[in-house]
Amino acid sequence: MPSWLRRRVGDNRNLVIVCGLIAASQMSWGVVVPVLPLYARSFGASGADLGLIVSLFVVGRLIVNIPAGRLAERFDARRLLLAAVGGVVVCSVVTGFATSLHQLFALRFVTGLAGGAAITIGQAFIAHTTTVHNRGRAMGTLQAFQLAGGAIGPSLGGVMASVFGLRAAFFSSGLIALGFVAWGILRLESSPTASGRSPVEAAAEPERKGFMLRDPSFLAVCVVAFAVFFARFGGQQFLVPIIAYDNVGLTAGELGLALGLVTTANIVLVSFAGRVADRIGRKRVIVPAMVLAGLATVGYVWADSVVPLLVVLCFVGLLNTFSGPTPAAYLADVAPPGRQGPAVGVFRTFGDLAGLIGPVLLGWLVEHHGTDAAVLVLAGVTVSAGVWFALFARETVVPRVTGPDEAIPVRAPATVTPSP
Repeated sequence: MPSWLRRRVGDNRNLVIVCGLIAASQMSWGVVVPVLPLYARSFGASGADLGLIVSLFVVGRLIVNIPAGRLAERFDARRLLLAAVGGVVVCSVVTGFATSLHQLFALRFVTGLAGGAAITIGQAFIAHTTTVHNRGRAMGTLQAFQLAGGAIGPSLGGVMASVFGLRAAFFSSGLIALGFVAWGILRLESSPTASGRSPVEAAAEPERKGFMLRDPSFLAVCVVAFAVFFARFGGQQFLVPIIAYDNVGLTAGELGLALGLVTTANIVLVSFAGRVADRIGRKRVIVPAMVLAGLATVGYVWADSVVPLLVVLCFVGLLNTFSGPTPAAYLADVAPPGRQGPAVGVFRTFGDLAGLIGPVLLGWLVEHHGTDAAVLVLAGVTVSAGVWFALFARETVVPRVTGPDEAIPVRAPATVTPSP
């Protein structure tokens, strides 16, 4: 393990392998971003068909989030995670052999199921094997790997398609994920699950069925998840390109470079953001990051040239670094014992709903009321989520003094007996 990574995670090989598996799943999605439209058009796809292909992937994630979280509590999350990423491998390779548009529809939907299950189970796995004092750093490391996978994927897909053809992009993403699955089979240890809870916790489980829905803190962090995904899919991936192309006149290459720089900064800083959340508290990070990011988003209204656009883009991106992994760590803090998996499923469902609603709503606003109205709505959603969290969420971390290079300790894996 590289020395810089060991300083961040100690000897926790489990964390590194899980992050690698999730990054491989994210990369398999990113690889097809520049390839999928061309691949679909080779089967005669229309513009509506392309939109349906993208939507089916998100619908698959929406369907699987909560069931995957429940399964992560009942069974060995290690086996489930490896099976989910293995499903991503199979779907990626089979997509490269697709012969019709209908097959492509079905495969993208199944890929959404497998990819959604992988991310939900992986996040639940990390929640099970961390504590309130190191969870921010662990989730920050996971976020960094996800961002790296998402950043590398499109470049890899474009190169593979240019050199070896469109189908090669799907094969390459599947082979990369397969390598991480093989590593996981050999070295990944099991995590604690519901079967490892104490008799007292197990006896109390029936009384906690509605606890998550009644907990204001849990609802508040789900509202934050909605706002974060709304800004990511509706803002960065939809509204910002429109502003860059129509208002500023950037080329696709120039915008790609700007977004790549922001992503690189996120990858570098996200682990630091997690460490800050572990030291001073989740709420003290989430509230100012959300409110300031929302206020900074209003700057897009005046971004009519390159410099103002880049300033706003960088400032919003920097603040999003702190609002990315911290809500996931907070979620694991407030989830009832034995229900972290379902909590992750609900949390991600809120996010994926925003991923569907955000681009559609902002697109309608752009068409009927202009980009300024869409920017103000985007800013309002982000600020409102931060205010909601400030009012209704409790703090879960008591600030403590730690050494600058304190590593994430490793929990001894529990002996897991999968439920029948």
